[in-house]
Amino acid sequence: MKTILQGGVIIGHDTNFGNAANYRDYDRKEDKLGEVKDTETTGLECALEQKDVPDTLKIRVKALEILLDNSGIIAFLRRENGKVEFVSAAVEEFGYKARDFTSGKVNYNKLVHPDDLDRVILELKENALEGAAGFSQKYRIRTKKEYVRAIEEKTEFIRDENGNVAYIAGILTDITDN
Repeated sequence: MKTILQGGVIIGHDTNFGNAANYRDYDRKEDKLGEVKDTETTGLECALEQKDVPDTLKIRVKALEILLDNSGIIAFLRRENGKVEFVSAAVEEFGYKARDFTSGKVNYNKLVHPDDLDRVILELKENALEGAAGFSQKYRIRTKKEYVRAIEEKTEFIRDENGNVAYIAGILTDITDN
């Protein structure tokens, strides 16, 4: 099996973690960042075979999900038409499950405080139409139990080859106590 170095994780290499015998050739003075023995890779370069790409992406996605779930930050990815593709588990802080949004059961706009909704939508549309890469805005939302929370949203637009918004990605941070 070919050993592949990806972002500090060695994929496809049996490390026998914890087995001291594996460390007999290890020399800290000679260790170089990104060096992998018995492979065609050197330095920080990586040799990915086509069949390794899906596995590598799955591992990266899972690692990112774990980091997000433990960060307290609510991350989201939705299509331009509003369909939510992903929302991190931290959304449970507001009383909802991630699947409530990805299934379409809950529309995020229903959470935005009615006094802020028109402004939030207008700023989103204006920035998208003006070709902005992203923007930030603050507004209020209502939790499932109807508590009002202050939110800072940092949004990035992912555009197609024609420059049209295909996806909207971002993070939500609860700034109620700030």
